[in-house]
Parts: sequence; C-alpha cells; structure tokens
Amino acid sequence: MNSKGKERVFLREATGLVREANWVDILIFAALNMSVGLSAWWLFLWGPYIAPGGNLYIGVLITLVMMIFGGLAWAFLASIVPRSGGEYVFNSRILHPILGLMSSWGWIVANFAWMGTLTAYIFDPGLTTTFHLVGMSEAAEFVVSPIGLIICGAIVVIISVVIAILGLKAFRVFQTICFAVGVIMFFAIWALFSVYSKADFVNAWNNVAANYRSADYHTLMQQTFQYLETTYGIKTPVYQSWNVVDALPLLPVAGWGLIYPYIATYIAGETKRVERSMLIGIIGSLVFCAVAWWITTALLERIVGYDFLVATSYAYGDGLECYAFPFPPSYFGFAIIMAPTWLKWLIGIGFVAWVLYYFLYSVFPGARILLAWSFDRLAPAALGDVSEKFHTPVKASIFIGALGMIAVIWYALAPAYLASYIAMIPQIVTCFMLTSIAAMIVPFRKKMRSVYDASPVSKYKIGPIPLITISGIIYFILLVTLLYYFIINPLYGGWNIPSLIVAAIAYITCVIYYFAVKYYRKKKEGIDISLAFKELPPE
Repeated sequence: MNSKGKERVFLREATGLVREANWVDILIFAALNMSVGLSAWWLFLWGPYIAPGGNLYIGVLITLVMMIFGGLAWAFLASIVPRSGGEYVFNSRILHPILGLMSSWGWIVANFAWMGTLTAYIFDPGLTTTFHLVGMSEAAEFVVSPIGLIICGAIVVIISVVIAILGLKAFRVFQTICFAVGVIMFFAIWALFSVYSKADFVNAWNNVAANYRSADYHTLMQQTFQYLETTYGIKTPVYQSWNVVDALPLLPVAGWGLIYPYIATYIAGETKRVERSMLIGIIGSLVFCAVAWWITTALLERIVGYDFLVATSYAYGDGLECYAFPFPPSYFGFAIIMAPTWLKWLIGIGFVAWVLYYFLYSVFPGARILLAWSFDRLAPAALGDVSEKFHTPVKASIFIGALGMIAVIWYALAPAYLASYIAMIPQIVTCFMLTSIAAMIVPFRKKMRSVYDASPVSKYKIGPIPLITISGIIYFILLVTLLYYFIINPLYGGWNIPSLIVAAIAYITCVIYYFAVKYYRKKKEGIDISLAFKELPPE
C-alpha cells in the first residue's frame, strides 16, 4: 500500500494513543466482555428452558471449539492491522470502506441497546437478588423501579465516562478489580456447592420459599413437571442427553458469552506485542470461560439437580404460580440462599462485578471507533481529538456516554422493546460476519498482500491454506448457525419485526451517511476520502 496523499487525507500524522496494554489486560478485557458470570446466569436459566435435556457440556464445547477459530480470526486481523478501532479499520481496508463503516455502525447500533440492557442487569438480577436475600426488600424494589434504574444508571454512566477519559491505566485498574472480585465469587460458589449437600440446599430453598409463599423444592418440581407434560409433551424428569443434536439449540445461549472476546481488538493500537497479546488474551479468555461454566455445571448438578434447573426455568419463564420469588432463579442466587450473611454479600457483589464494567466497555471501544472514523474523515474532527495528558479521545468518550445515558433512560421506561434481539442481529450480520469474510480473503487481496506478508500471521498455515482463511470460514459457519436459531426459534426472538426494521433503517442510513460525507469532503474541502482506505491509518 503506498503512502501517497497520507498527510492530506488523514486527520493528522499520529493518533496520540499510547501502547500500554499487555496480554493480561487483553485476557481480562476479553473475559469480562464475555462476562463469564453474567452469561453463566443466561446459560443456566435459559439453556434448560430452550433445550430441555440438551447437554450443557456439549453445547458449550461445540461453541468453544468453533469460537476458538473465531477468536483466531479477530486476533490475526488485529495483528495484520494493529490499530485501535476494531473491525472498522481492517474491514474498511480489506473489504470496502462502506462495509467497514457498516460493520462498526452495526456495533454502535447493537451497543446502544446493550448500554441500556446490560446496565440494568447490574440491578436485576444482580442487586435485587442480593438485596432480597439479605432482607433489604425496599432497596431491591427501588433499584428496579424506573426512577431507581435512571438514578443508579446515571451513577454508572458518570463513573464509566470518567474512567474512559482518564485513560488506559485507570481502565486497566478498574477492569482488573472487577475481574478479581468476579473470580472470587466463582471460588466462593464452588466452595459452597462442594461443602454442602443437596439436602442442605433443599432445606435452605424451602425456608426461603416459605418467606415468599412460593412452592417448596419438591412441590415446585412436581407442579412444573405436570405442566411440562400436559403443555409441551415433555417427558419428565428431564436429564441431560449425550446426543449432540439435542445440544445444538444451546449454541446461541453459549454464544451469548463465548462470541464476545473480540472486543479486545478495539485497543490493538494501544497494546504491546500485539500478535502475542491478542492470541494469548483472546484464546485464553475463551478457555477460561468454558472451564468455569463446566465446573459450575457439574456442581449445580450435584447440589441442585439438572431437573430442578429445568423446573425453575419453566416455572419462572412461563410465570407459573409455584414460583413466587420476586427475582429470577440464578446459579448465584442458589448459592446465596445457603450462604452466611457475609458470604451472601460477597457472592452478590461478585456477580455485580461481572456486569459493572459493561457501560465502560461500550464507551471505551466506541470512542476508538469514532476516533478511527474521524481519522479517515468520516466523522467530525472534534471526535478525533486526543488529550495530550490522558492519551484518550475525551470528546468521543463523552459523546458515547451521552448516547448511553439515553439508552439507560429508554430501557427504564420501555425495557421490552430495547431488550429485543436488536442487540444481537446487527452485530452478527455486520460486525461479526463481515469480519469473518475479511479473515477469509485477506491473504488473497492484492492491495493487502504486502501488509499480510509482512505480518507474523502469514506464517500460520495448514498445508497450503492460510490459517486465518480457515478460521474465517469456521467462524462464518458458527455465525450462520447462530443466526439460524435466532430467526427460526421464537424463544430466541424469531422474526422480531421491530428489531429488523430498526436494523434495516440503520444500515440504509449508514450508506446514505457515507456518500453524503464523501460528497461533502470532496466538494467543500477538496479531500478525496477514498484515498485513506488505500493504506493503513497512522499509529
């Protein structure tokens, strides 16, 4: 790629970002974005509901194996194009500027929804479960009320934006604390589930259930199993099958966590020894997540029973009277029920730690996307400003934070709409799928050949075929499978027409925006922005 016209086209000659992150930071960043703790709640609550009898071990294993190739695709692309800004930078160079913009545009659309939805998860199920089980019912009710969500959400927004502005050092400290507290939560839960017996859990459940006038352990299973047989024709009791086909519907549930380590690539331009850091961090985080889930699955089967997971998921999911708890069933809630008071708090805070950083994880990468757009003249120059003191895009961080605050308020007032699969479909069909295609073809793109050959990624091959190409293909197959289940299965959202309409409008707007900016830059400023995409942006 030649450098002709670089100084004239790009915003400036250097981003102002500094390489400070290492492989440990990348591993933590990736593991937290998968939210090993939050996505475990999703797995154990909705996995048995969506695929009763589907083997959780196998569902996680299949997703893990395929996503390791997806992780390789992202890590390799970040090594070939080691710049901050995620898929926008390499997709705009490898595929086409419009596709690069569309992939990151899809990320922005999805994360608008995530900023509202995932911030709310701090409070429900996180704090509301904990507050109720330590006897603070009024506090539990407040944090899930609209005004409570807005006030508490605003606090999270302010903290997140401040950390994003302070820069990578503050970011690294904050995420390390969240990760450490979250891991301690898992160790505490595993210890409880190892020391206590199933009889201990049944007694603890029955005592708490009586306080909420909910069914005891055996009554809940009996009534729910009768409901399952008469309503769905499901044979009970339900056991985990070792049939691989039965586990396939679990892929989107496992994927809700495992497909998200990619986020670490958004700070590739701020990472030391990018190839090593990305490979160890992204792949290591995937293995860590799966192992944590498998251990938790085994201990849940021991202390709670898989049939009870099925019963509580349907009793809660279908709103049966036998489940009268004012919070959803959860693996960490099962542990809190048995724990002494001090340990209840530790487990509850540990779960919150697995969600607390999520708003920051939209602001920090989102600001890098806007910075990358600005450098290519696709966004106002102000969004490309980087503080000389903090080495962060301050204005872009504030902009994303303000956008996120709107999402928090929206979720507080209309959660059902914002929480739809509008957050999943745009990411899969643009951000993820376009990246998988870029990984497939990058070794064969003439304009990228010199960059690819000069990168360490070019040495990885299976026979004559580049490993990045193989990784892209397997990743694409996983994404198509996930998309298939999201669309055909009504339990995953199915054909959610409002979501699809909003996504379609977003992408049409994206294309219009690209050509409008291109015309404006050429006509008013004499800048041909297409020249920027013929080379890598400045570091």
